[in-house]
Amino acid sequence: MAKVSILMNAYNSEIYLKEAIDSIYAQTYSDWEIIFIDNCSTDRTKEIAKSYDERLKYYKTDYNIPLGEARNWGLQYCNSKYLAFLDTDDIWLKDKLLIQIEKLEKNQEAKLCYGGVLTIDKDGKEIDKMLPLAKSGMVFAQQLIRYEVNMQSVVIRNDIDISFNSKMRFSPDFDLFLKIMSSYPTIVISDYLVKYRKLQDSLTSKLIDRWWVETKMTLDSIFKEQPSLKDDYNKEYKFAYAKNNYYQAQYLISVGKIKEARAILSKYKFLSFRYFILYSSLLFSLSFWNFIHRFK
Repeated sequence: MAKVSILMNAYNSEIYLKEAIDSIYAQTYSDWEIIFIDNCSTDRTKEIAKSYDERLKYYKTDYNIPLGEARNWGLQYCNSKYLAFLDTDDIWLKDKLLIQIEKLEKNQEAKLCYGGVLTIDKDGKEIDKMLPLAKSGMVFAQQLIRYEVNMQSVVIRNDIDISFNSKMRFSPDFDLFLKIMSSYPTIVISDYLVKYRKLQDSLTSKLIDRWWVETKMTLDSIFKEQPSLKDDYNKEYKFAYAKNNYYQAQYLISVGKIKEARAILSKYKFLSFRYFILYSSLLFSLSFWNFIHRFK
C-alpha cells in the first residue's frame, strides 16, 4: 500500500468537522494520515480534532494566516507518497482513496487525479452533481475552457514541487492544479468521489473582487513560463481569458459599474453565442443579466 497524507485546514470549523473527519476514517483504503492544521480557531475545533487517534496529527499556527499560506505551512508535514485534501465542511465517499490510489499506482506518469462531485447544502441535501467531461491524459486544454477540478476530489503524487501561492485568497488550489495539469498527465475518474457543501456565506461569495485578479495571475504565469502553450492551445487560450474577463465584469456589476462591465464583455461578444448573450443582456437591463444567470 502507498501512504496518503490528507491535509485539512481548519478555522472555527466545529459545525461539520466531525462528519468530515469521520468520512476519512470510513475509507476502504486504510494507509493514510491526517495532517490537521488549526488556524487559531476559537471554537471547539481543537477539542473535536484531538478526540481522534494518532492517525490524526494536530498542528496549530501561531496566528491566523491567509488560506494559501496556511496550506503551505501544512505541506511541511505531508511527507507521504500521495497528497490529498479535505475541507472541514465536506465529505469523502468511502471508496474515494481506494479508487484513486489504484489508478495512480497503475499509471506512474500521472501526477494528479480528480473525479466527480455531489454538491450538498448546509443540511446535507443534494442540490447538484457534476461528473468530469475530460478524459485521462493531458487535460490542460479542456480545463482552460471548463475548469472542473474540485479540490476535495484531488490526489497528487507527492514527488513534484507542490506549493500554494501565498498571495492568493480565492484560488490557490486552481493555481496549483492548473500548473500541474499544464505539464503532466492527469487521471480523471468518471464517478462521484466527494460531497462538497455549498454555503451561502462561503469564501467564494465573499471574494468576488479577487476572482478575476487571481485567475489572471495563474493564466499569465503559465503562459509566460510555457509560451508554446499559447500556440498549441490558441482557441482554449482565448476562452480562458474571456472567462477571466467575465469574472471581472461580474465584479464590476456587483459594485454598480455597468458601463465598464459592458466594455469588457464587448471584446468577446463574437467569440461564442454565450458571450454574445452575456454582452447583449447588459444592453437591456441589469434585471435581464440577473435573469439569465439563474440558468447559467
